[in-house]
Amino acid sequence: MTAPDLYQSDTGLLPTRCPFTFKVLPNPEATASPFVDATTQDATLPDGWQNSGTLTFAMAGDRSSGKSMYIAVIVKLLRKLVVANGGSFLYADEYTKRIYQEKYEKPLFEQMGLLPPTPPASAPDAHQQRPLIFDISTSNHPEQRLFVVFRDVAGEDLQEENFSDRESELEFFQEADRILFLFDPMSVPRIRQMLEGSVPTHDVGTDGPMVVLRNVLRVLGPEHRPKISLCMSKFDTMQHLSEVNQDHLHYSGTNMVNWQRVMSNFGATFRRDSAPLDGPYDRVAGEILDLEIRSMLQCLDATHLLNQLNQPLAGDASYPVKCFAVSPLGASPEGDRINRSGIAPFRCLDPLRELFSEVGILEGLEASRSNLVPSQPSHPAQPVPAMPEPQELPAEEPKKRGFLRWFK
Repeated sequence: MTAPDLYQSDTGLLPTRCPFTFKVLPNPEATASPFVDATTQDATLPDGWQNSGTLTFAMAGDRSSGKSMYIAVIVKLLRKLVVANGGSFLYADEYTKRIYQEKYEKPLFEQMGLLPPTPPASAPDAHQQRPLIFDISTSNHPEQRLFVVFRDVAGEDLQEENFSDRESELEFFQEADRILFLFDPMSVPRIRQMLEGSVPTHDVGTDGPMVVLRNVLRVLGPEHRPKISLCMSKFDTMQHLSEVNQDHLHYSGTNMVNWQRVMSNFGATFRRDSAPLDGPYDRVAGEILDLEIRSMLQCLDATHLLNQLNQPLAGDASYPVKCFAVSPLGASPEGDRINRSGIAPFRCLDPLRELFSEVGILEGLEASRSNLVPSQPSHPAQPVPAMPEPQELPAEEPKKRGFLRWFK
């Protein structure tokens, strides 16, 4: 079983990886990737890539998971995080700048419309064959220039039809520092039933996330075990459960939960926002949130994704996974437009900050790698006991945030 090495044992530096395949470059001073056929694709590496450190994220999820919206928002938030930690945030190449501005920034933040799903790789307007690359060089990692790389894959390209023909194109999943797997909570039948009439509905298949996840695991094979961030996206949908009156129901059995009480508990980690951007990532809160989401899925009879991650498709080792709750918009859209209350992202940076904390970067201006507490390894998915009904805390509901205040 292999997982990408974060630091090279001989140099103590982050490895210099190919941004297209995520493989470690045999020559860290190369100006072009040896893993790319230069006759069919531009293999030139961005300026400053030589001997740089590379952190790689592979995106996965079905059509309804909201990956495009997540990418649009996470780039804005990543910039705020880097700047808050005394770093500089730059587009690494002109392609990244053009694609992000045309496909993500302008439609969402200027036109205030929803983003379409990522087009299949075979579509003429497909833009995800090349990664989005950002320079996040920071003062608490002065010995090396740092780049963050995102590679997205359309949900259709991770479906069953002719998937074996595409597997070789997706081998970068094997080398990723993190696989960010997003799934829509409305794909869970019980959640959809409880929220019927309370939130706008959209077409979402109940088996879509499982099909996509199984195919991602097929790509990993028996040997590769990169860490997987299992993200319940559009978590604002779940927060609507606090408004669903369930007082008339009789609760008995292990999985019968008064969700109105649970989701009204503002002391729970899934109702509180992340640690401040200019401070260290709260690992304890991250562990608690992981357990809360696991218990939530258990109580909703929705452990199929976790069960699959605990039962390898190939090999013996289970997949290291950690659960997150994210909401790029913070509120349900109104038709094909964002909610009139604006954009208020919730915990979107957590999956990235968990990796940054493990590496020892972007942990606050006063932090350095020498005094960071070693991070705990992610634990494999396993069954957890049903969620007890928490006692309500006398906490006030968070105030509404102004439109785009996060992105100024």
